[in-house]
Amino acid sequence: MIKRYFYSFFTVLFSLIIIFCSSYNTNSDELAFPIHSSYYISSPFGYRTLVNHHMHNGIDIPKSVGTPIYPISSGVISQIGFSSSYGNYMIITYSNGYKSLYGHLSGNYPYNIGDSVNSDSIVAYVGPKYLSNGKLNGFTTGPHLHFTLYKDNKIINPQGISFEHKK
Repeated sequence: MIKRYFYSFFTVLFSLIIIFCSSYNTNSDELAFPIHSSYYISSPFGYRTLVNHHMHNGIDIPKSVGTPIYPISSGVISQIGFSSSYGNYMIITYSNGYKSLYGHLSGNYPYNIGDSVNSDSIVAYVGPKYLSNGKLNGFTTGPHLHFTLYKDNKIINPQGISFEHKK
């Protein structure tokens, strides 16, 4: 009889913990996903073991060239540049401790460094594999958004965040 109550108690307790954890939003800042249309993730966050054993510090979202990209929250554009890894990229800094990097962009930016933006502002567009100068747009096999997320200057897995999905 005691065993039955013991198991019942822990079953209920475990169920309540699961319910609490699944409803607990670690993201009280109401962050919006950077793509406002349907999407899938072609390359998740984490170590790539089959390719070349390196850490993929973001997620890849394949989209057609020219797809608009949005900030995750209200913030300030802190960097725009080009690198061999990300091609054309942009970094936006937010007052809530987050920072986001968007890679493989078209290079047509409606905003400049220092401009304030919000989650409804189109800040960039998905770029092509090759830029107009013939240069590869970073380490890419085709048009997609590379999205890296930082919290307090540490890279975090964007797939662990409950984003608001705008359409």
